[in-house]
Amino acid sequence: MKPWGWTPSRNDGIWRHGASWMRPFVVCAPWISLVLLVLMFHVIGGTLTSAKGVLFDLPDAGLEDGETTEMVALVMHVARETLVFFDDSRFSLGDQSSISALKDQLSERVSRADHKTLLVLADRRVAGGDIMRFASIARESGVSRVLFAEKRHVDEE
Repeated sequence: MKPWGWTPSRNDGIWRHGASWMRPFVVCAPWISLVLLVLMFHVIGGTLTSAKGVLFDLPDAGLEDGETTEMVALVMHVARETLVFFDDSRFSLGDQSSISALKDQLSERVSRADHKTLLVLADRRVAGGDIMRFASIARESGVSRVLFAEKRHVDEE
């Protein structure tokens, strides 16, 4: 039986294009583009990754540096309620049992503290009435001074 008459040679395919010195680069081109693509995804992926956490925005104020304190409370407005985070516990200002538990924990912490000063980090979206209610709860628990934090601007330093 007679073969078809055509046999592939080394000059067919990718090897027949371009100068002989360029042929190794032509073979490497897909691998180089793959490496550049992976590098691009790595660089862009690092900037697009979002960290899990809570968006917290302190209000602007024209206050000077305050004193340091050991007790810090975080007040945030979340889903139609105001939450207070103090000593790794969460309290709701809308629930009376939660308010009494907050008073007990504040009283216990104030009795152990050297300075009876509480620093409040209140989000900008918290209503002023809720902040005042929390400040009165802190005063009833034995806190002598309630300090409020402000947003720091980078150009002030």
